[in-house]
Amino acid sequence: MSKSHHEAKFATEARETLGSRSARALRAAGRIPASLQFEGRDGALCHFSIDEAEFAAARRSEASLFDLEIGGEVKSAVIREIQYDSMGSNVNHVDFKGVIRGQRSDVRVSISVTGTAQGTLNQSMDSVEVNCLPKDIPDAIEVQVGSLEPGTQLHASDLTLPEGVTLSKAEAARNEAVLTVVEAKAAAPAPAEGEGSEEA
Repeated sequence: MSKSHHEAKFATEARETLGSRSARALRAAGRIPASLQFEGRDGALCHFSIDEAEFAAARRSEASLFDLEIGGEVKSAVIREIQYDSMGSNVNHVDFKGVIRGQRSDVRVSISVTGTAQGTLNQSMDSVEVNCLPKDIPDAIEVQVGSLEPGTQLHASDLTLPEGVTLSKAEAARNEAVLTVVEAKAAAPAPAEGEGSEEA
């Protein structure tokens, strides 16, 4: 695997057989089953595996754009979905979505909340779908909540997006609430000394 900021490159191995038994054997050998699909190409789907350690390193470096070496060709992609085991700790499968460099596409990006809200924070979305060039895919969309007062509700349209990044048409149409700040419940007062005790 080679990588630069936001990007990583994987050598892949074609999967000769599919199914749970084959997938378990790959994972036992330190590889992750994966697939790649391009939209608008008759649903063409290819199956392969990638090195588990290299994928983990790419995730730690917050890579969001991947070059996959498949059949002697290099195909660019973003992650559509990661499937984990029942414990949520090991990756079972990675679903890649093909993209074309220089062409805008929709991609889901995580939401990173920073600061401490002036009340109780109820977050209803942990990611948002944006539209941008592959090179402009942000690591995350940051939301600063320190200045938000109780009663504030932040929608997708209120997010501050990096230059060159917009909400996808579907996300803009939904415009769902990302988070809400509500008044924190006051703590129950401590009983006065001697209160509730029986008289002598």
